[in-house]
Amino acid sequence: MVLYNILIQFGIPLKMVTPIKMCLMETYSRVRVGKHLCDIFNIMNGLKQKEVLSPLLFNFALEHGIKRFQVKQDGFKLNGTHLSVCLMMFIYRAETYTLLS
Repeated sequence: MVLYNILIQFGIPLKMVTPIKMCLMETYSRVRVGKHLCDIFNIMNGLKQKEVLSPLLFNFALEHGIKRFQVKQDGFKLNGTHLSVCLMMFIYRAETYTLLS
């Protein structure tokens, strides 16, 4: 998974990355709508909501993404794709919301 490689690039020791990986693998959930509870399903990607590590892991991934941006006068470039300032503001607001929640 890309997230584990990002953590290693940031200098997080493998002995700390391995338990994080174990916490995120084989994750299952259920959804309740009213009184109906759906069957259990496997979560194959993403981070669990309201888990203590989720904001921290999100910030590592976001920092990695921000470092890949090339700043231009009229916006940003990521891997050759032009992105507007509006997208950068969306990313900033998402990070701020995650830190506050």
